[in-house]
Amino acid sequence: MTHKRHTATIALFLAFACLPARAETVLLARGDDTFGQGWLFLDVSGRCRIATPRHVVEMSDGKLAAPDLLDSQGRLHPTEAPVAAIDETLDLAFLTVRGTIAKEGCSRDRVRATPLQPIIDSIKQATLEITTPAERQSLAVAFRALSRDSGGGQIIALAPVDASASFQKGMSGGTIIYNGRPIAMLYEVDTDEGVGVALRYDRIAAELQKLSAEPVEAEQRPDGSFGNMMLMKGRVSQKDNGIGAFLAGSSALHVAPDRDRVTFVVEMDRLSDIAGLRVKGQGLAGQGSLIVEADSDGQGFVPGSRCALSDDLACPMSPRRVSRLRITLTGPATADYRIDSLEPMMTR
Repeated sequence: MTHKRHTATIALFLAFACLPARAETVLLARGDDTFGQGWLFLDVSGRCRIATPRHVVEMSDGKLAAPDLLDSQGRLHPTEAPVAAIDETLDLAFLTVRGTIAKEGCSRDRVRATPLQPIIDSIKQATLEITTPAERQSLAVAFRALSRDSGGGQIIALAPVDASASFQKGMSGGTIIYNGRPIAMLYEVDTDEGVGVALRYDRIAAELQKLSAEPVEAEQRPDGSFGNMMLMKGRVSQKDNGIGAFLAGSSALHVAPDRDRVTFVVEMDRLSDIAGLRVKGQGLAGQGSLIVEADSDGQGFVPGSRCALSDDLACPMSPRRVSRLRITLTGPATADYRIDSLEPMMTR
């Protein structure tokens, strides 16, 4: 997304639908209303993963950032452990998904290494599936060439069937589908020529198999941090500093209100005795309130406490057993909050 060939900046509109329950193209948010595409699937070890072009998660210094997954209800879920394909000539990377989608909504489909050549030889048209913050989109495409590389058919050139339609920047990571099966992943578009270049999924599967020999470890998080976080309302206001990076302790979290609210749902690793919440950051003082609501093992959120925001705030509440907290920061639309740490106050 920050790659010079592809900059996808899309206004944030919210749609309402169920969490993903099958393999599909998903939206990856890098903060500051910047997005890219990826393919959600379950790997052979049972981890919820995303395949995406490497440039979608690559920063200007060449390091890989873990974007957040934006679901169809406008909620951000963290990803972690971005890793590039072992073959450095491929514009390809993989992410591990955390949070609610990984637990409840991840696909049961897998990226398969079954050779695609017999299928590709018979294809005249297929469908490019992409997603935006507002909707899913399908575009009929035709193959223009079965190879643009020396490997013989690993890369596919294609173009829209409808001459009035066109490929756009920001479609990188969109997936070519034929009879419900992923065939290739779009990773480059030439908007002038109306041609896209896609990497075949049997090639993607082969790279995934290479990486499977190297276990993907969860990023280390600071002691006392939450096990998971989902941004329900508001937006990440600084690029490459999303909730995944915040949970990993590698960056602060910059957020701005939507309709005077920033709302998170955070999960504990286990039922815990909590007596409040401590927040440290910048730009919080004098803006509004911190509202904390508690849930005990799926019983529903009940009021916990309300405190005036400050840049170093310990907001107490009556001690209780908690599995989740819903945390709301109120403030004007012009507010820009930097959260350096967000920690439960444990009773013991």
